[in-house]
Amino acid sequence: MSAGNPIGEQPRQLDSWFDSESHDALRAVVPSVMPARSLALYARWWQLEAWLRELIYVELRSLYGAAWLDRLRAASGRQTQDATYRHMSTADSENPLAYLDYSQLLPVIENHWGQFEYALLESGSWNGRQEELKRVRHRIGHIRKPHRDDLARIEQTLRDLERGAFIACAAYNKRIIPRPEKFKDAMTAGWISAEHPTARRLIRHADTQYGVSLEVGVSRRPWASWPGDLENAQGLLWHADFYSRDRGVDVRYLWNEIRGIHPLIVHMLVTNPHHVQFTYSAVDDAAGTADILGACFDALLYSLRHGSRAQGLADLDDQGFAEWKSRTDSIDYRIMSSSGWSIVSEDTLPISMFGAGGSVEIHPTW
Repeated sequence: MSAGNPIGEQPRQLDSWFDSESHDALRAVVPSVMPARSLALYARWWQLEAWLRELIYVELRSLYGAAWLDRLRAASGRQTQDATYRHMSTADSENPLAYLDYSQLLPVIENHWGQFEYALLESGSWNGRQEELKRVRHRIGHIRKPHRDDLARIEQTLRDLERGAFIACAAYNKRIIPRPEKFKDAMTAGWISAEHPTARRLIRHADTQYGVSLEVGVSRRPWASWPGDLENAQGLLWHADFYSRDRGVDVRYLWNEIRGIHPLIVHMLVTNPHHVQFTYSAVDDAAGTADILGACFDALLYSLRHGSRAQGLADLDDQGFAEWKSRTDSIDYRIMSSSGWSIVSEDTLPISMFGAGGSVEIHPTW
């Protein structure tokens, strides 16, 4: 996960992720100015809060679709102010969740407890834990030295969230291919049965001329049930996986090509230069989503003209991988590489989601 990659995916990043500027800054500050434990505490808090923001985003998008922004009005003021400083924009600049304090995230969770309960603790335990966590967050925010048990408190919380984090990501990657004889929505008809005009035009052409194949499926969030109709279905996500056998995808160019439809894209996951996955909410209009998938298909083929030829993730050395990942993750909050949302499945067991001493060893049910 971007909030803390599953530990099994990190071995090649042990040194290459540490750029010279970060190294020099940390050597100058730690431990002479900043206690090492304060840095460790901040890193663990970042991991915890970043995961909660990712989880909130996925569940709200699957529940409300593009209308999820209506539930986060508290973020609009800060986001508008930040937009005036375009020279300082970051990958999170368009993410309203990035403008909510931790204390503002908690009511979002509480108001949608039915969507988050599976991934967190029992309600009473979760609420009781917050007073201690907010005290820790307050100390970090005001640059106060940590209590000797602060790091242990956060790491215990991360261990308690291992199971839920695994379920959240594994459910995301547990796909079915809808049967056209059962489901009559526009996405199933358009892209499973290939009746959409863009599907008819591109699927075979892309395979023979560009070496690009497409797989379309749908996943269910743990709190949702499979409906009889996939049209406007809450708790379901559509996934379109593109595989390029020849050229690597220029991720930044592709994202710029589809800038007009960014609000309707949940994620663009890039596990390597030859695999791009788009995720859409099934709550949104199915016919519109089918058109958007077509637009993504056209843009991806066009972007291949700017991509590199025959360089996959295995062809990159550690430094090349780190640079590719850094470039990819710095574009937009919806774009992720080496993320739990693309890596973790029912088969990735045993696994430690946070590397805080916990793990998931037995397949949980949901």
